Amino acid sequence: MRAYTLLSFYQQITATDWGAVLLPVCAGLAVLYMVYAFFFRTKSTPEAIVDRPELQVALSNFLSAYFADEWDTVESQIEIDHFKHTFLEQPDACRLVLRKLLAPASPYRNKANQSKLTLLVKEWNLDAFVVKELASGNEAVILETLEYAKAIPSLQLKDTVTQLAFYGAPSIRIPALATLIELCNYQPDTLRIYPHTLSEEDMQNVVVLYRDQIQWVAEQLPMWLEATEPQFLWFCLALAKEYQLPVEMRTLQQLAFHAHKSLGAIAIHLLDGYLQPESAGALQQYRKKVVLEQPLTEAPTANENSLQQAIN
Repeated sequence: MRAYTLLSFYQQITATDWGAVLLPVCAGLAVLYMVYAFFFRTKSTPEAIVDRPELQVALSNFLSAYFADEWDTVESQIEIDHFKHTFLEQPDACRLVLRKLLAPASPYRNKANQSKLTLLVKEWNLDAFVVKELASGNEAVILETLEYAKAIPSLQLKDTVTQLAFYGAPSIRIPALATLIELCNYQPDTLRIYPHTLSEEDMQNVVVLYRDQIQWVAEQLPMWLEATEPQFLWFCLALAKEYQLPVEMRTLQQLAFHAHKSLGAIAIHLLDGYLQPESAGALQQYRKKVVLEQPLTEAPTANENSLQQAIN
């Protein structure tokens, strides 16, 4: 009876002009939706690829053979392409590869493997993936990815990191600045034009980056101290103080009278290492009292008028 009623209702609707058109269209749309929903659900909820044992095993086997030079050039290219097309279609797989290859503790991230790493990054498009991750807006993802970015020499990547260091959220700026300095081979020119005022903790985090560059820094320091930017001069003196690097006495005497008391204070501390107590003149003693016994002003300010220079 119910089936008869539905059939009668269907016949009544299709008997009208609009019903004869509308019902077939609705039926067709319903079929298309079911097909779309099936495939969309299948693709949008894949098996968690990082939990697939075959990925873990394949990656370990690949890296062992690749970095041990077990393949010739042709074989290496075949294996690189095969791994890429088999596993690297999913973001989670790319993240796993980045952790294995470029994490600070990775056994593959060293100078001896640099050429091989660079080739893998290029062939697997990992530099583009890193740029995408840095633009994700997810702070945890960005901070993790900045560590990987340090090992990828890429102009596009350097531009992205510069944007984060200059325009990013406060919690991201200093890690991005540290990454940028490493990408620039520790040339500190970015600090000359950095638009944000660094705190003492921030400056210490930057100075620590140079712990393995002491000999080179000692050679460059006299030239760097010819700069005029207060924050950059603060950086130079902080390097000298941290690593006990020699600075010309005349330079220290000039900086001891700098308008920024925090900058002068560091110069005074360094002067103490050069001057014998009996040779310290009354002028130096007065400056020491003014600088060290009175409250310090803010840290040397940044160069706020040169922001675009870092991007150009």
